[in-house]
Amino acid sequence: METMTIVYIVITFIVVAFIVKLFLLCFLNKSGKSADSGCQKDATKSQFTTIESAKSESAKEIDSLKSQLNDAKSQSAKEIDKLKAELKDAKSQSEKLDKQLKSALNGVVDDSMKKDMAEAEKLKKKIKDLEDELEEAEDDLDDAKKKLKNKESDLAELQTNYEKEQKEAKQLREDLDSVQAELDEKVEELNLKMGSLDFVQEILSAKEVGQGDVKKIEENISAMKSFALGQLMDCCSLLNEQRLFNEGNFEGYKDYWRSRFYEWASVTKKSWINGKTTIAFVGEFSAGKTSIVNRILSQDNPSVPKLPVSTKATTAIATYIAGGSAVSYQFVTPADKLKAISEKTFTEKVSKEVLDQVKGISSLIQYFVMTYKNPNLNGLSILDTPGFNSNDKNDAERTMGVINECDALFWVFDVNAGTVNRSSISIIKEHLKKPLYVVINKVDTKADSEVQKVENLIRKTLSDNGLDVVKFIRFSSKAPLANIMNPIKSVAHITEKESYLNDLGGHLDIIKNILNQQFKDLNQASITANKEVDRLAEEFSKQSNYLYQHCQSAADQPHWETHIFSKDRYEMSSYEYNKMIESLNGAIANSNEMGKICGELREAIVKGQDAYSNFSEVKAYCKRIEELQAQFNKLKKNFQ
Repeated sequence: METMTIVYIVITFIVVAFIVKLFLLCFLNKSGKSADSGCQKDATKSQFTTIESAKSESAKEIDSLKSQLNDAKSQSAKEIDKLKAELKDAKSQSEKLDKQLKSALNGVVDDSMKKDMAEAEKLKKKIKDLEDELEEAEDDLDDAKKKLKNKESDLAELQTNYEKEQKEAKQLREDLDSVQAELDEKVEELNLKMGSLDFVQEILSAKEVGQGDVKKIEENISAMKSFALGQLMDCCSLLNEQRLFNEGNFEGYKDYWRSRFYEWASVTKKSWINGKTTIAFVGEFSAGKTSIVNRILSQDNPSVPKLPVSTKATTAIATYIAGGSAVSYQFVTPADKLKAISEKTFTEKVSKEVLDQVKGISSLIQYFVMTYKNPNLNGLSILDTPGFNSNDKNDAERTMGVINECDALFWVFDVNAGTVNRSSISIIKEHLKKPLYVVINKVDTKADSEVQKVENLIRKTLSDNGLDVVKFIRFSSKAPLANIMNPIKSVAHITEKESYLNDLGGHLDIIKNILNQQFKDLNQASITANKEVDRLAEEFSKQSNYLYQHCQSAADQPHWETHIFSKDRYEMSSYEYNKMIESLNGAIANSNEMGKICGELREAIVKGQDAYSNFSEVKAYCKRIEELQAQFNKLKKNFQ
């Protein structure tokens, strides 16, 4: 009896404790539901954890209770079996005693029987107690089963409430995640706007790199501009007007030298391309341009750090990468001013996401210039571009402008794309006249037969559009570096822009030679004209003498005669008359010849004057050209 009582007390205590805990849990849950929605969202995770913990503990307690109940059942069954065995034994003894009692009633009673009778009474009492105890145990067992059933019902209700709370918690979590995602999106957008504002602020406040050599170069270029497009053009214009300069289309001449000056000035100011072989990489996004550039710079030497450029930094702004004494980050404004920015700005803020927030970026930046202390860049400058698929017309024009300063164009295709961008073909065909190389990249990702199909497609498409390709290059991260370096080394550096000063000096020599030849010709013409004047003057003087002689001879023919019977008068014989007529005819011929000589002399004098005037003018121009040559040679020394 004592064992069963202890078991029941323990079971009752556990059940009561479990019910109390469930009551408190439900109370807390209901209290949590009455809080405002803001607090619910903040406490959702905590409640969800509490529910999960309560469910786990409840399950553990139920499992423990079931285990204890099963133990109690097993113990009760053993007790009942034991009591049944004792009852059976007692009944057997009772039957035995009944037999003895019957014998006693028949008169057979002894002390042993009396003792057995006393024991029988005790045994009957014990049996009754056992029966009562058994009945009580069975009642307790029924009560325990009822309590267990009630407990399972409570647990089912708790499970339903838990599932409901879990569903609500899930919805709250989804709402919270949605709000959090929206918040993260707003925060990211805000960060981008803040980043763009910081970027614009730094760009606007960037200091111009105009000290020392750069400033001196700009001053020298300005002086050369004043000379080449000012004084020299004015002089050539005068020569053209005086027809001393044999340029039929003088406007075309001026346009030619003007455009060449600006090309030369543009290259001269750019130390990152001046005197270097410059190649431009173009291609669609993720074609692998950056990986190619990094391999060129590192030459597969792991100790050489790669440039801090990435696909994220690829924007609508082209970037020059050139050798230098140190790492520097700069940009060129639309007014061709070179300004410096920090490494942090270039590597962290020059991203498509940030720049997309800045409208009209072309009004601030033409392109970036990065110098890098790398011996592999000696004599080489690399232009990294985003391609021609920008929606901004200014971006495309700016990209084409810098590409036209390069010596060759390397067009990178991703072999996995398998197509050619038609708009890029149109732009290259219309605006770019540079030697074209085609790089088919990532060829290690496809079979050779597939790569060949892609190459055949590109070849046909470019050929159909009239584009000539110097070389097709197959490349990948595993391909030998020589596959790309050999074509780069074969690119011929275009020196036309850099040879502008030599060509201009040579053109000055040509003008000087033309003027010197004209000076000689006009000098000879002047001498010839003067000789003709002298000859005609001499002939005029000779005819004048002849005229005088003929007139004198005619005058001498009549002679004065005195008469007695008539008046004195001049008289001449027929011979003298004929001679006078002859002399007068000779005088008339002399006079006509003198008139002719006078006309020729007049023309000769005018021609001589014109020749001298032209000679003097050309002489002055020769002197002016010599002065311009001296000035040019002095200015040219500033660029040597």
